[in-house]
Amino acid sequence: MLLLALLYPSYAQSHPHVWVDAALIIHRNEAGEISALEPVWIFDDLYTASLLPDLDQDQSGKVEKPELLTFAKEAVGNLQEWDYFLKVKREDASALQYKKEIITDGTVLNDRLLLRFRLELEDPIKAGTVVQVQMYDPSYFIAIDFIDDKTVSYLPSSLPSSLNGCTHNVTHPDDFAENTTSLSDLVFSDEEVAENPDLGSIFAKTVEVRC
Repeated sequence: MLLLALLYPSYAQSHPHVWVDAALIIHRNEAGEISALEPVWIFDDLYTASLLPDLDQDQSGKVEKPELLTFAKEAVGNLQEWDYFLKVKREDASALQYKKEIITDGTVLNDRLLLRFRLELEDPIKAGTVVQVQMYDPSYFIAIDFIDDKTVSYLPSSLPSSLNGCTHNVTHPDDFAENTTSLSDLVFSDEEVAENPDLGSIFAKTVEVRC
């Protein structure tokens, strides 16, 4: 059931049940174009402790790397229906198309599950194009929050100096609020959640990247 909670978000919850610290790795090709997006998720320790026994398929008492990789592949594969919890806008209005092959990885770091997956773009984003990225579970069953000091990183780090570097800035959802109530203080009934299939977007930070 814990595995299903990740793969199939519930739309009848008024608050999150899983918390994720997130970061985004931007991959660039030799031309300086954005060639892939790689979300990195670190799950809360309580969810990790609850999930790991279910991943120990051979009942060895320890979740081994192959078992973590199997979980990562299945979890990310099932997130395709929800666009991998990514909402990406480009200033050129072109829609993103990801390649079918997805590189996934899973590990346990400081008693917390770390999941990462690399989405290769069919058509790289040309240098200079502004891209806005939000990362959220539409149902808000999983609360995904960018890590403030490590929101975005770039690979490789050794592109020629002739290529423009990348910049990014983060807009918090409260910056868009028209009232004085912090979004973190809002409470929604189960009925309101059911009527709003994109509830998670209200709480999502927006990361704007230009390379």
